[in-house]
Amino acid sequence: MNSDWRFDAIGTAWSIGTPDPIAPGLRTAITARIDSFDRTWSRFRVGSAANALRTEREVDLGPDAPAILAVYDRLFALTSGAVSPLVGGALEQLGYGAGYTLTPSGDPVRVPSWADCELVGTVLRVPGPVVLDIGAVGKGWIAGEIAGMIDQPCVVDASGDLVNRSGGVLRVALEDPHDAELAIAVVEVPDGDSICGSASNRRRWSEDLHHVLDARSGTPTRDVVAAWAGGPDAAWADGLATAAFFASDLSGTGHWWAALDRDRRLVAHGLPGEVFA
Repeated sequence: MNSDWRFDAIGTAWSIGTPDPIAPGLRTAITARIDSFDRTWSRFRVGSAANALRTEREVDLGPDAPAILAVYDRLFALTSGAVSPLVGGALEQLGYGAGYTLTPSGDPVRVPSWADCELVGTVLRVPGPVVLDIGAVGKGWIAGEIAGMIDQPCVVDASGDLVNRSGGVLRVALEDPHDAELAIAVVEVPDGDSICGSASNRRRWSEDLHHVLDARSGTPTRDVVAAWAGGPDAAWADGLATAAFFASDLSGTGHWWAALDRDRRLVAHGLPGEVFA
């Protein structure tokens, strides 16, 4: 790719590679699309639609809601409730909120059950106050949406959630979570596919506290330290990279996946590449 547009959005670094520079009008449309997504879904943004669920029992989450929350329905079932978009309150109690105190405060927060919520059209109905957090799916989702807006071959990289529309195969290293200079594997990402990853070391603020929570307990997971998934659906790949922290068999999900546990054992299904000893 001859042109590389770099920018920051939704709290992370983006890179979009294309053969030719993206036209100014399309750049404006892309940034507006990402900002609209953030204004709807960010729990860190005052006035977001998602934040209204802290006090309201019914909130219109806009046209993206059915597709995004359908992914969560699948993940919730696949992990027996471990992956849920309602972990925001537990994350904030542990210190990962808008103020980034990174210090637990108050009593542990019980995560409401996603099974008790209902989406009617684009309106989410909840049984009580909730803090919505779609971090397990959102970045992959919006990366896929942006790739679909671009009118030439492209590679969209939303800080590691990567969508390949380049017309060729990309080779991508899976970073060793214990040493960023090393890779545990290299995988091939064909044109039309995506790859997403999650690692507990990326947002860890003490030995025991990080951002990958088990919604059933409201506490950080312990056994898996990093996971990856890939396939044609970027949102599903993103979600599976979190599901792999909790589910031991994701072989029927239609995407490849891999999980590295704290003893450095790698479990994978369909991984399209080479694993290093």
